[in-house]
Amino acid sequence: MPKRFLTYWLSAFSIIWTFIEFSGYFFTMNGQPWKPPVWAVLIMGVAAAVWLCRPRLTKSAPLNGKEIQIEVTVNDMFQLKNGSFIIPVNCFFRHDHLESGTILAQFRDKYFSGPAHFDSALEEALRQEAYEPVTVGGRQWKKYPIGTVARLRFSTGGFRTAYLLATADLNEYGKAVSDPAHLNEALSALWQYIGNRGETEPLIIPVMGSGRHRLTQPRFSLISEILQSFIQSVSRRKFTEKLTVVIYPRAYMEHKYNLEEMDQYLQYLTKFSSG
Repeated sequence: MPKRFLTYWLSAFSIIWTFIEFSGYFFTMNGQPWKPPVWAVLIMGVAAAVWLCRPRLTKSAPLNGKEIQIEVTVNDMFQLKNGSFIIPVNCFFRHDHLESGTILAQFRDKYFSGPAHFDSALEEALRQEAYEPVTVGGRQWKKYPIGTVARLRFSTGGFRTAYLLATADLNEYGKAVSDPAHLNEALSALWQYIGNRGETEPLIIPVMGSGRHRLTQPRFSLISEILQSFIQSVSRRKFTEKLTVVIYPRAYMEHKYNLEEMDQYLQYLTKFSSG
C-alpha cells in the first residue's frame, strides 16, 4: 500500500506541476509566471493519491461466452435495489431463535409485518414441498431436505422475489450442524430451482456458509464455491443475467478480505470458464 500510494503521489505531483508550468505561459502576476505555493501542490498530490488508492469495493467481470455479469461487492444486500435475494436458512425454516443481525431476521423484520406474517408466507411457499416430521426440544417441526427452496414475493413499492434456501441442519439445541457438502448440494438445487421456476432477474447472494452455519472454510473459499457452482450451472442453461455476491461491510472489516486478490481470481475464473 505505501509503495502504491507513493507511485500515485509522484504521478499526480508530476502531472499537476507540468500543468502549472504550462499555465505559467498564459497567466502572470507582476510580470512573472503565476505559480501556486509548492505546499499547495504537494497537498493536491496527496489528495489525488488518497483518492486513487481508495479501496474499490465492487469487482465485476463478464462470464466468457455468456451475456452474464458476475460481481463481488461490499455492501448491505438489502440496500441493493435491483435483483432477487438468496437467503440461507436451516432445514426447519426456523427463525424464532435468531438474533436480529442475522440475514434471515433482517429480511423478516424489513419486509414482513411480524413473525406470524412471515410464518404464513413460508407455509404457503412450502405447501407442496416434501418434509419429515421431527421433534426438536420437545416440539414438533417440519424438516425439509437440504436444497429445499421457499420462493417468497414481497412488496417494496413494487414486488420483488426472495429465494430462501435450506443449507444447514440443526442439532437438538437449535445450532447449525457444520457440513461442507450441504452447501454445494444446496447451491446445485437452488440453480436448478431458479432455472425451472424462476425468472431471469439479477440474483443477490451473501457469503453463505459463514457465520451461524459454522463452516470452517476460509471466506474466500466459500465465495469460490458459490461462483464455481453458479458458472457450472449457467454453462448448461442461462437463468439470470447477473449474479452479485455480497460481503457485509462489518465482515469485510473484521476478516480483512483482499478484494484485489478476489478481483484477480474473478477475472481468471470468468475468462477461462468453459461455456
